[in-house]
Amino acid sequence: MIKKVLLVLLLAVSVSGFAEDYAKFRFSVGPGLAWPKDKSVSGMQFGLINSQEKGREMLGWDWGLFATVTNNVKGSQGGIVCMTENSELVQGGIVNFGKKSKGTQLGIINIATDNDGIQIGLINIMDNGWLPVFILFNFSK
Repeated sequence: MIKKVLLVLLLAVSVSGFAEDYAKFRFSVGPGLAWPKDKSVSGMQFGLINSQEKGREMLGWDWGLFATVTNNVKGSQGGIVCMTENSELVQGGIVNFGKKSKGTQLGIINIATDNDGIQIGLINIMDNGWLPVFILFNFSK
């Protein structure tokens, strides 16, 4: 009985739009050089420089060795330089940029516009923060 239920669930997922439009893993060496191409990711994206095409989502881990520039992230993002827009995430890098994001930034330099969250780092800049610039931490009003 359990095998039949699992089989039905597997078939339902395999024919759904979710399975068709989302990759579980994506590797990238630079903008436009990612495999699989033109897919949203529900799982992990890893590479030298990660870049997501417009209109695509990243659900899970987005880790780029040098940089990651991804919009619509729900999960975590890491790299030397991290940039995101319209995201709910934990962002960890040496330099982090966030626009219209919810979550936490952990880095040496954190920059955010229209952010709902907290920054922890050496220099924290947030347009709607408790203070526009603050050392060690900052948080949204």
